[in-house]
Amino acid sequence: MNKVLVAALIAVAALIVSYTCTNLNYAISGEKATLKYWRIFNEWISNSEEKLPDDVVFINVDYDKQLVDITDEFGIPVGNAAITDRQKISRLLEIIEESGSYKYVMMDIFFESGYETEKDSVLFNRIASMERIVIPKHVNGSLGNPALDAKSAYADYVTTIKETSFTKYLLFRKDGPSMPLKSYSDITGHTVKRVGLWYADNGSLARKVIFPKLFVKIVSPYRMDGQKAYLNIGEDILDVAEEVDWPDFFKGKYVLIGSFTGDDSHLSYAGNIPGCLINYNVYLSLMRGRHKIPFALILVYFIIFFIMAYLILNSSTVASQSWGWVLAKIFTIYSLILTIVCIFVFAIWGQAHDIFITSTFFSIIDMVNRKLKKNKKQQHA
Repeated sequence: MNKVLVAALIAVAALIVSYTCTNLNYAISGEKATLKYWRIFNEWISNSEEKLPDDVVFINVDYDKQLVDITDEFGIPVGNAAITDRQKISRLLEIIEESGSYKYVMMDIFFESGYETEKDSVLFNRIASMERIVIPKHVNGSLGNPALDAKSAYADYVTTIKETSFTKYLLFRKDGPSMPLKSYSDITGHTVKRVGLWYADNGSLARKVIFPKLFVKIVSPYRMDGQKAYLNIGEDILDVAEEVDWPDFFKGKYVLIGSFTGDDSHLSYAGNIPGCLINYNVYLSLMRGRHKIPFALILVYFIIFFIMAYLILNSSTVASQSWGWVLAKIFTIYSLILTIVCIFVFAIWGQAHDIFITSTFFSIIDMVNRKLKKNKKQQHA
């Protein structure tokens, strides 16, 4: 069969393999390191400080806590725990809602069942009736009130033994969307859904996972202009409620409520980052279409995979070393090529591909090609 046609078929197969593996819920190997190197290089060439966006209000909940009594599954008291002050949260949401012109509220506070207070009813009813708001739920946890279900979405990502930190984010599960996807859907009316073997967003080919660019990352308690990077509920908002024009303050702004100084910090390729910022960065990636796969990207992948396949088929080298040595050598070469491609693609389109399995795919093609050529050479000997 014509080598060009075979190379084209291999390239198409590689596209399918890469797309399928990238849509796995978790990163297999190499993606975190690749994205980390990209970020280091990008910061080096840009040589600029990160500036926090002006259309986002960051609100910290770590210094506004209350103690609640905890009981076990039999109703026996086992002690107490510190949770975010429900009354303060309720008052904060009331202030935000009074402004009426806020853009969206992403509140990364899990109202788990078993942590009840006398203020829950007022707070939960306010959340349930509020527009443009999302709160988290988790696979291994239940919300304290069914009224919260309509405003909740998943805030989980998956790790592996190899990739133990946050690398890519699952946009939806079988029974519901993630927090960023729900926010994206509420704002745009679009969503990501499965169509046969593929995933799509409003007719565009998409992924069900995303490698978010971390556009927003708080590296200091203060902004570049000297203002606080995040506000504390009590000290900076409720205690000065009468001194601030809140309708103007929240006008046209996203409100991110969560833990910025506590233990809700997750290791990523850009260092530790609060959970609420992970969700917001994924949302920004969705709003910028970085989950969609443009035709230009498909073409770039096809050309690269085609060239790799054609060079393999056109190689006149027949392995004389052990298969283990040959496999290690060719796998390293393909991993290096695909890592460079991954950095290039992420820098331009904000997307990445699985390196390990795609490298393995081309390594297998190379091994089979060598074996066939060796057999052919022996037959003509």
